[in-house]
Amino acid sequence: MKVFFGLLLIANIAFALAQWLLPYDQIFVEQKKVPAAEQLQMLTDADTQVVSEAEVVAEVEAETDALDQAVARVEKEAEAQRSQLVTEDNSDKRVCYTIGPIKDKARAIEISGRYSGRKVVTALKSSLEKEYQGVMVYIDGHKSRAAAVKTASRLASRGITDHIIVNNSSKSNILSLGVFGLKRNADRLKARVERMDFKVKSEARYRERTIYWLYAEQSSESDILQLLESSDNESGISQIPTRCLPG
Repeated sequence: MKVFFGLLLIANIAFALAQWLLPYDQIFVEQKKVPAAEQLQMLTDADTQVVSEAEVVAEVEAETDALDQAVARVEKEAEAQRSQLVTEDNSDKRVCYTIGPIKDKARAIEISGRYSGRKVVTALKSSLEKEYQGVMVYIDGHKSRAAAVKTASRLASRGITDHIIVNNSSKSNILSLGVFGLKRNADRLKARVERMDFKVKSEARYRERTIYWLYAEQSSESDILQLLESSDNESGISQIPTRCLPG
């Protein structure tokens, strides 16, 4: 019995010592409360927007249409770029030139034969043009041929012997002192006659004549033909590049 009371005393002393040394909440740890399960809530009761099946289908169709439009726009732009890269070669593969002026028809035909014989397309054209002859120095105002002869005699006595009486549709009994290819020569004679107290005049003279031009065209993929001779060039005939006629 004494042993039992002794053990009980020792147990009380140990319990009192443990309380004094350790806090109470470390000896008896309170078990955390497990929260109760939340109550399930119906969608109709919750503040949630319910999307119907029709709205979902409409939204999908709208997105599909937008995607189709974007794809069509991209294909259209790609087609435009391809059309710019692949273009048909419509460039004119001809080279054309005009040969002339040719004053003699027989010569024009002969030159045309040189080119057509080399398989060059040619066309001979003619035009009525004024040909420059030079500057004529003359004295007019004579009422008759006799008056013109009298003026010529007076000039001859002063050393001017080159003259001729001419008539045209607008003037008659003109005493021509010559036609000069260089204007300075005409001006020199005019000044000399004026110092002799004669009323002398000068003007450029032209005559109408038929001028021939040869139009020719050949392929630009071959060398340009140069079939004119030196005598042609000396006569003033040239081969001049020109725009090709519609064909």
